[in-house]
Amino acid sequence: MIRNTFAGLLLATALVLPAVAQEAPTVKSIDVSVDIAAVKNEAATKYWGQLETDLEGAILAKVQSQVADDGIDISIDISEVELSNGFQEVIGIADTRLVGAVKMTHATDNSRFDAYELTVDVNAATPLLPEGFVLSTATVETKEYYDAMINAFADGVVKRLK
Repeated sequence: MIRNTFAGLLLATALVLPAVAQEAPTVKSIDVSVDIAAVKNEAATKYWGQLETDLEGAILAKVQSQVADDGIDISIDISEVELSNGFQEVIGIADTRLVGAVKMTHATDNSRFDAYELTVDVNAATPLLPEGFVLSTATVETKEYYDAMINAFADGVVKRLK
């Protein structure tokens, strides 16, 4: 009787382990679009000029080992880019943010579909700034700040992969 119970427990464990040890979700394609001409803030237009390419690259860098022909197609339509300077960030009146509609589709697996709006602001980007970075001295041309915003948005997308 003990032997049968133990054998049943082993069989049940063997059946559950594959479900627990899931593989990372696969990604087939990443497409980011932004109408930079619609951005009304001239400084933001210059600052975010390479957003499509840079965001696609940041997401790809995070999922490089997960790229597969049978994966999710990620489509992102950036609807809003706003920019403020570091001084405004510190005193709390900043409007620096990226907002985009994210859609995930899969050719054959409906459980991997998703659609949501993702907003990333300075609060999400701050932890990704290099050690010693002083936000109050940042200008609209600060590459570290730009990179942190892009990486925060990419992190938000990757965390929601199915």
